Amino acid sequence: MIKAVIFDVDGVLLDSFEANLKFYQNLMKKAGYQQPTRKKFPKIFHLSLHDAIKALTKSKSDKEIKRIWEMGRSREVEYPLNLLTMPESSADIIKKLSKKYVLGIVTSRVRSSTYEAPALSKLKKYFQVTVSYEDTTNHKPHPEPLLLACQKLKVSPANAVYIGDVESDIVAGKAAGMKVIIYSRDKFDSADMCTSAFTELPSLVQSL
Repeated sequence: MIKAVIFDVDGVLLDSFEANLKFYQNLMKKAGYQQPTRKKFPKIFHLSLHDAIKALTKSKSDKEIKRIWEMGRSREVEYPLNLLTMPESSADIIKKLSKKYVLGIVTSRVRSSTYEAPALSKLKKYFQVTVSYEDTTNHKPHPEPLLLACQKLKVSPANAVYIGDVESDIVAGKAAGMKVIIYSRDKFDSADMCTSAFTELPSLVQSL
């Protein structure tokens, strides 16, 4: 029986591809590196800020990666919030789910950027737990962030579902012993369920 619904942010609660692409292009330009192209960016999109910088710069210097990470984390390079959108009817769906389940967020975003989107910030009160990049030593696809969320929610992983959008979310969820619903236009056979309609989430969660 599902008692907790845990959401990813990028690609699920937020359509952030355009915003992230612009942000990383500006960050790399300011840091003195080649900007990622639209064609190559999908491989970077779901990485944490730290890992994205490492991939984009190809630097082996921890000091250099940390320098650029701090530029991004502190928003010395502005993040284009105006390019962020949420799925249609997502606010209503989250409110509906919160009446039956405890809700949480597990994201690779740094803590200060998790709720920086105004539309998502308005829904913060519905999420009892938020696990961001700084909260764990290991990160997705490692199960640690999801296990920490379940621990804080006081729910067994077996009674929780993670809603993600890529294969690494499935790997993390399964390793944690959770059910996984993928919100994407793509199909993933290894997920428990897939949907491209955010409005279908309540019925899918209930059927698990």
